[in-house]
Amino acid sequence: MKIDIWSDVICPFCYIGKRKLEAALEQTGITAQTEWHSFELNPSAPRSYGMPLPDVMDHLYGFGRQRALGILNHEEQEARRMGLDFQWRIAKPGNTFDAHRLIHLARHDGIGDKVKERFLRAYFTEGQEIGDRQVLRALALETGLAATDVDAVLASDRFADEVRADERQAAELGIRGVPYFVIDGQVSVSGARDVEEFVRVLREQAPIASDAASDTEPDTASDGAAMCGDGFCKVRK
Repeated sequence: MKIDIWSDVICPFCYIGKRKLEAALEQTGITAQTEWHSFELNPSAPRSYGMPLPDVMDHLYGFGRQRALGILNHEEQEARRMGLDFQWRIAKPGNTFDAHRLIHLARHDGIGDKVKERFLRAYFTEGQEIGDRQVLRALALETGLAATDVDAVLASDRFADEVRADERQAAELGIRGVPYFVIDGQVSVSGARDVEEFVRVLREQAPIASDAASDTEPDTASDGAAMCGDGFCKVRK
């Protein structure tokens, strides 16, 4: 089984959805190859906003501080349910383009999931500056990526085309929010759905997992709420 996943490393429901999918795969005993695809919630974001996450949501996204705090507390509770420690009070959001380029490098080395997981934990739990290249370098080296390869990517525009290709494909599929899962090119799941929903979809798809992909495009994501809510995060316009 092949599962293509569009997500961003600063999207809380992308981390939560990753855990839910992993739990569903464990429950079903299904072995799947996962491939991570780039999706930037805010492609024009600076490397660092220089302000706490609630202020970013308030000043730049127009949520209002009380609503922002309510959303973050809800996300924290959802993360805790899946065994994740979402430390939004120390989170440092920023531009994720370089993180996505390094995930593409990792995919070429066969450790895309490992690097994706490390970046998610660094941002959500450790409060690391995910838009800072030196931070990304250190994290990438922790996962086993070669320093020469990491430095070559960060000093150039290598894998920029791959990131943009992922984002063009997302647009073609009508994906407006993440996480977004496409199973065997046939069935799509938008958002961090309940584990039981993932289990149902995986079991329904498993008998035909070896079939050729359908010519029909997967269903597109629903609109949902602005920025993050209802299990997924939307692109910044």
